[in-house]
Amino acid sequence: MRPDTATWLAKAEKSLVFAPFRLTGPAYDQDHRHAVPISIGRVDPEALAVVSYPYPSRFAGADPGFEQLAQRSFVYDDALAVLWLTHNGEVPKARRIALSLQALQRPDGCWGFSFTTQGDGFYNAGYIRAGTVAWAAYALVRYQAHSGDTAFAGTIERALLWLQGQTDSSGLVRGGRGRWIDGDTFDPDYVADFVAMEHQIDVWFLWQAVLRHDPELADRLLLATAASRMTAAIDRQLWMRDDSRYGQGAHLGVLDDISALDAAGTWAALFDIARDRRDRAEGALRYVERAHAVQVAGWPGFRPYLPGPPTTWFVEGSLARVLGWLRLGEHERAEHAFAPVVALACAGDVPLVYAPRWDTDFPLSPAAAPTLWFLLVGKELQGKGSVVWAERSW
Repeated sequence: MRPDTATWLAKAEKSLVFAPFRLTGPAYDQDHRHAVPISIGRVDPEALAVVSYPYPSRFAGADPGFEQLAQRSFVYDDALAVLWLTHNGEVPKARRIALSLQALQRPDGCWGFSFTTQGDGFYNAGYIRAGTVAWAAYALVRYQAHSGDTAFAGTIERALLWLQGQTDSSGLVRGGRGRWIDGDTFDPDYVADFVAMEHQIDVWFLWQAVLRHDPELADRLLLATAASRMTAAIDRQLWMRDDSRYGQGAHLGVLDDISALDAAGTWAALFDIARDRRDRAEGALRYVERAHAVQVAGWPGFRPYLPGPPTTWFVEGSLARVLGWLRLGEHERAEHAFAPVVALACAGDVPLVYAPRWDTDFPLSPAAAPTLWFLLVGKELQGKGSVVWAERSW
């Protein structure tokens, strides 16, 4: 590793911002344009959360109201933080974030999308996606395996049961429910009955983690069968042989052939490596490099979707490409893939920005998610262990 890379990894680690999770009033969600009281579990006094956009005003050009995210934490980001802190030897701190996840789990076993760490008690508990649920459960499984702390075993099992309840007849997991119509209007009645390739990867690695770390629970819930059925359904319904990639997903049996960066090749490559489909993984990575490459204000990166906007660089989604090449034994290629992200850190400081310019859903703002991916990927590149989706097919 180059010295500047090690330096920026150390800076990135120190740049993460954590806040106590405190409710100063009743928890509430939003139903269309109205606040709706909701119940959540007991919030432990030690509960902690990562702040997802800690400096929303660092760069000019944000949409009005974006600064409101300064106290917001996204459940997916907290899952990444649990993984990172556990791997980094900060187990007590990881446990404090796990306490927040435990409190925020809905009675049926799933999680909403984001919440306010301190203040008015907002929790978007009605915006539920299978990927978020899978990441939260995966982080808790990895934490439990590393620490021996079984305090979250019930939380994990409830999440697994919810995901199994979302599984369709083919073995794929449906999206969830709820959607934002605009910045002010939330529709909690929307049913996300599509299947997303991204979500299948999330859930598949969760199944593998439980099979590896808690075989008794895996046997009880028949997760080996679930993983096998999901794998077969992915190959049958979502693989696009002619393009050497996966589709974004499917709805009512109809393939969605939009090329999403993670589903098409970066996250999908890790899925194929884990099940010994190395040729397919290499083909997907090469497809991404050929089709998704983009220059944004001189920065080389990879756009999130094809066709259509935005034409920005999706930093977080690009980082898994580094792990793909590394796990294929292409260390030099992985180093080369990591270098632009280090350069972006040098130019924009840390926490790493989510994207290098303002676009809808891809803000030019320091953010926890790309910074945590930067740390998790960078440490593996340094030879300091695999953290994200290191499990193999069982």
